[in-house]
Formats: sequence, C-alpha cells, structure tokens
Amino acid sequence: MKNYKVVTAATGNILTSNEVKTHLKVDTTADDNLIAALIVACTNSAQEYTNRFFLETTLDMFADEWKEISTLLKSPVTSVDSIKYYDQDDNQQTLDTSVYAFDMVSMPARIFLKPNQTFPVLSERKNAIEVRYKVGVSSASDVDQAIKQAVLLTIGNYYENRQAVVTGTIATELPMNAKFLLDQYRVQVCR
Repeated sequence: MKNYKVVTAATGNILTSNEVKTHLKVDTTADDNLIAALIVACTNSAQEYTNRFFLETTLDMFADEWKEISTLLKSPVTSVDSIKYYDQDDNQQTLDTSVYAFDMVSMPARIFLKPNQTFPVLSERKNAIEVRYKVGVSSASDVDQAIKQAVLLTIGNYYENRQAVVTGTIATELPMNAKFLLDQYRVQVCR
C-alpha cells in the first residue's frame, strides 16, 4: 500500500483575499477571518478532489513494494528528488539515478526501470520505499482559471450557505457546480 505525507507545504494560496471578496461582493473586513479560512478549506477540497496540489509542494510517498511506485500520488510532478529504500539488511539506501527514469509528462507521473536494470531486494518492513518529489506550479498566476473559478464557486456556496443543508419544504444538499469545472483536472491514481 502506498501513501504520502507533505514535507513542505505551499507558502501561498491560489486566490487572494481581495479576489475572493470581489467575487463575493464583500467590502467590509468583518468576515476576513472566515474568508481566509474558506480559501484554505475550499482549495484543499479541490486539491483532494482532483488528486493534485496546485502550488509547489514537496511530498514523500511511501510504498511497501517496488511496483507501487510505478505511479506517483498527486500531480503535476515537477521533479523527483530521491528514491530511498531499506535494503535486505534493513539499512536505508538511496537508489542510484542510473537505475530508474521518470515520466513527468503523464498524469499521474510514472517511475520505471532503465533498460537492463533491476530494483534491489527490499527489507520486508512496511514503507520500505520513500520517494521525495515536488508537485504543483510555482506561482498562483500559473494555476488554470477554471480551477480558480471552481474554488471561488465553492467559497461562494459556503459563504452564503453556512449550514450543511438548505431547509425549505425539502432538505437538500448544497449544489457543487464547482465539481463540473474540476472534473477535467481529475487525475486517477490507483492506490
């Protein structure tokens, strides 16, 4: 089984408070804390839905077997910094770059053996492999406008309707029209 942890999170947001306040038509500072929280929460939700990190983030992905690193979690991958593993003697080693190559054009990104190479024998421990890599773009201006619009729509829904359901004669969930904008950016990864 593979999983990941964030090593270095993005330092900014894809939207500024002013952009969001303009979208919401808010001209007061009374809700600034709420708006700041919604920017983070709705961006995180969109990232999870699309299997991406929008702004540059460093990740460590852990796997039990070599075949599990054939595809990396989260996209778009901009660099693979290292692949570490526990050898059959349970000592951590760094895999030499002469053994593997990676395809960052595909989403999800792929790691594969170079010709005439084999992966070393692993320890039988869980999380025997650790891949460190970077995902996301370096600037909010490089994030596609449709993604930003989807996050704005989601923020608008939560800002205007602060409850889980809208109650009239029938209780209904809030519409998530942002999903339709984000569907084109979804990256399918098998865990």
